Amino acid sequence: MDKKVQSVKWLYLTAFLLPVLAMAQEKETKKDKETNIDEVVLVGYTKVSKKDVTNAVSSVKAEAIKDMPSNNAAEAIQGRLAGVQVSLSEGSPGADVDIVIRGGNSITGSNAPLYIVDGVQMDNALTILSPKEIESIEVLKDASSTSIYGARGANGVVLITTKGGRKRAKTSINYNGFLGVRSIQNTINVLDPYQYVLYQYEIYNKGGVQTDIDAFNTRYGSFQDIGKNYGNIKKIDWQDEVFGREAFNFTHNIAVTGGSENSSFSLSLNNVQEDGIMIGSGFKRNMANFKYDYDLSKKLSMTLNARYSRQTIYGAGTSATGSQSTNRLRNAVRYQPFEGGPAQNIDEFDPLFANETNLVNPLILADNEVKENGRNDLLLNGVIEYKINKNFTFRSVIGYVQRDEFVNQFSGVVTSLARQNNDQPVVFLSKAQSRRITNTNTLNFRKTYGSHKVDFLLGQETVKTDAESLTMNIKWLPKSISPQEAFANIQSASPPSGLVQDNPRTELLPDRIVSFFGRANYIFKNKYIVTASMRADGSSVFGPGNRWGYFPAASVAWKINEENFLKESRVISELKLRAGYGLSGNNRIKAFLYDTFFTTSSDYGYAFGTNVTPGATTGNIMANKNVKWESATSKNAGLDFGLFKGRVYGSVDVYQTDTKDLLLLAKIPQTTGYEYQYQNSGSTTNKGIEVSVGSTIISNDNFTWKIDANISSNRNTIKSLGSSASASSNYYLFPSGWQNNLNDFLVQVGKPVGTYWGYVTAGRYEINDFDYNPTTQAYTLKAGIASSAAAANGARPVQPGDLKLEDLNGDGVIDNNDMTDLGSAQPKFYGGFNQTFRYKNWDMSVMFNFSVGNKVYNANKIEYSTQYLYRDNNMLAEVADRWRWFDDNGVKVNDPTALAALNANTTMWTPPAGAYFLHSYAIEDGSFLRLNNLTIGYSLGKDFTKQLGLSNFRLYFTMNNVFTITGYSGYDPEANTRRNPLTPGVDYAAYPRSRFILSGVDITF
Repeated sequence: MDKKVQSVKWLYLTAFLLPVLAMAQEKETKKDKETNIDEVVLVGYTKVSKKDVTNAVSSVKAEAIKDMPSNNAAEAIQGRLAGVQVSLSEGSPGADVDIVIRGGNSITGSNAPLYIVDGVQMDNALTILSPKEIESIEVLKDASSTSIYGARGANGVVLITTKGGRKRAKTSINYNGFLGVRSIQNTINVLDPYQYVLYQYEIYNKGGVQTDIDAFNTRYGSFQDIGKNYGNIKKIDWQDEVFGREAFNFTHNIAVTGGSENSSFSLSLNNVQEDGIMIGSGFKRNMANFKYDYDLSKKLSMTLNARYSRQTIYGAGTSATGSQSTNRLRNAVRYQPFEGGPAQNIDEFDPLFANETNLVNPLILADNEVKENGRNDLLLNGVIEYKINKNFTFRSVIGYVQRDEFVNQFSGVVTSLARQNNDQPVVFLSKAQSRRITNTNTLNFRKTYGSHKVDFLLGQETVKTDAESLTMNIKWLPKSISPQEAFANIQSASPPSGLVQDNPRTELLPDRIVSFFGRANYIFKNKYIVTASMRADGSSVFGPGNRWGYFPAASVAWKINEENFLKESRVISELKLRAGYGLSGNNRIKAFLYDTFFTTSSDYGYAFGTNVTPGATTGNIMANKNVKWESATSKNAGLDFGLFKGRVYGSVDVYQTDTKDLLLLAKIPQTTGYEYQYQNSGSTTNKGIEVSVGSTIISNDNFTWKIDANISSNRNTIKSLGSSASASSNYYLFPSGWQNNLNDFLVQVGKPVGTYWGYVTAGRYEINDFDYNPTTQAYTLKAGIASSAAAANGARPVQPGDLKLEDLNGDGVIDNNDMTDLGSAQPKFYGGFNQTFRYKNWDMSVMFNFSVGNKVYNANKIEYSTQYLYRDNNMLAEVADRWRWFDDNGVKVNDPTALAALNANTTMWTPPAGAYFLHSYAIEDGSFLRLNNLTIGYSLGKDFTKQLGLSNFRLYFTMNNVFTITGYSGYDPEANTRRNPLTPGVDYAAYPRSRFILSGVDITF
């Protein structure tokens, strides 16, 4: 059956069944009474009662996300945790998810947290977990809690516990599946065919060069024909052609759980088949997880867990993190907004047109770029727990994690890469494998002496990681070869005479960590709590003499509500004051950077006879034997409260994190023969406040209304860049990379990381800015008016209507000295709020997230409003309101009075013809309020489900990314495509975000 017909039928069936089932079950409204259970959280290798926690910890339990259908566990927690920013880099299937805890501490290193899944370290763990199999997620935010994880704990720790079975429970089978469709949410407005050709007429005819005039007439016809030929021509919206398809999603989750008197088990299976809204893109994933617990005796128990995930992302996407040459979105935005034309047909690939415009028909290009990005993850872990006596417990965890990744990418004959290589296809192949063995052993002592309760933990941990990668770039394949044939037959490539293929590149990345740690916890009269911990880590990525790092921490708490003056309070049911201090470490750099190694490639080759012989080089990063641990010191103070017997609850935290000895990829003088070197150079600080609050507003047998909300504010500041980070130790400029040689970010002491650097837009030059010579018909800038020629116009003399920039230093020349701080990606505050409603058997949840005060660097806006080197490129719709040089009859106007009258109602400047550069026109307010998820469900009553032989039956309807309130003009204010801590908030060629509408069923047998 056709996917679309299936999806529509499913949606209609759900919409029909919900009210029918509601009527059938109208009498079954009694709600089970809630029980007050002492909630526990996982903190530092052991579980602790939430009431006794002294650290800054945020948690999400299965109950909060169980009714939210999603294939990405990170999406399920977005906006739910104070101080935790969860954002998708773009909207492509399987897109990377960024999780940043309390702002970024590192500058050039990774700011990703450390993930621990069932006691075993994993990278990007949320991407291989289904939300349905998560029991709890605890996020450790301050160093007093993260320091016991030492290495890599500086950016926070995410502890994930997966669901298991229950002892003495009968076997149950749960099926949760949904069917949905994605569609593009918004597009970039561009010139229509008539506006487009008028703009081309101006470009071709403005200079008065006859060959250009003739070229326009050949391609588009005469001016008199523009209205007739293009006024009513069908507009082709290439964005709709490329991204406008209905993308279907089929997701199935099956869980089988059960247990006996001394054992329990769970088996969960997940299958996802998802189309992307972009043609040729999609995502497939299969996951299986088996968990088994067995009590060998009253003292000895064991847990075995096996997880396997296999996923593949299809499609070349819209861009890579590289420069403008990788931008595939450009073809959908800038390609002429009609097919063919009266003068000539370019529906088929025309290499001359491609060279003249740097564009390819986006549909043809999509067929010529094939990419498969696959990843297989295996996790095996076992836990043995031995209760030596009622006070002592020994626990050992051993885990094995393996990740295999591959990339197969084919660039057909129409792609720019193939055209650069003799018009022959090119294949890129990459394979990588990493293997990690973890062993953690802990001895725990717990005892109560009257009013005194003590808890001691001693532990030892080893983490052994090995990884290798292989990349190959195969050029000069046969023109007729298909992508799959090319992947399987790279030997069919035949280099032209005198040329050789690039050598394959290999990389070995071993990493060893050995650790010793301990923690002591003391509680007096259930009022006063003191916790102290210490960890020592030895890491192989550092050279001899710098391998050990030491990370102490301490925290205290006072349960004020246990004092006599509050114990009988009818209002305050919980009031706990917390304070903590700790040191955590970061070692996220590649292995062997303390030594020098060589790589070979034909890129470094030299001519020998008629051939090119590959050469060897050390690369552009200089070794540094003195590099050592980056460390973060965190201070935290918090207050937890509960009012009216827990009907209102929340917490407030204030913190400061100071990171020093930054693992900085520093620029060094090129006289060294290198460009960069990893150094412990500089420091940053993050200060912030977090507030979370929740309430059960109404709770009775028929109706329940709960709300949870959080809001956070973080201020990041660079305190030092060290003495050798650049020519000036106070600052340096850094490129975002979307355009070569464009230094558009400022890294400066006293500024936040991610500060945009560019010119201030001052509108355009007007007639009264010039002196006019009627004899030569030339416009010359008046004395005292600064010229933007060098910065914005390719050194051409400015004319009326050209882009004008602010002369900030007042020297009469607009150059690099007039560039300034244009803001940063750092929001003033961010957060989210969730409301859940239950009325009889109906349920509804509404999840919002928001950000206020952050700036977004809309690089698309710069590219799509700049002529640069090419004609016949479409532009943003606002370019239709540009300065005009030609009247309605196609005659150029030079007279100042007539020209001013012609442009009396226009506001936009003439698209610059020079190189791309950043100015404040592209820096937009990225504040937004997004309704991330709306879910409505209906559950059959217990009596009715029993008659069907079921224990649960629920139908639900969901919309994800329902709407976004924002002033941002691009696809998505959350886009972040550069993947570098120094260059956040850049929206360049991001895959458009989509709206997801789905319906599903949750059945338990």
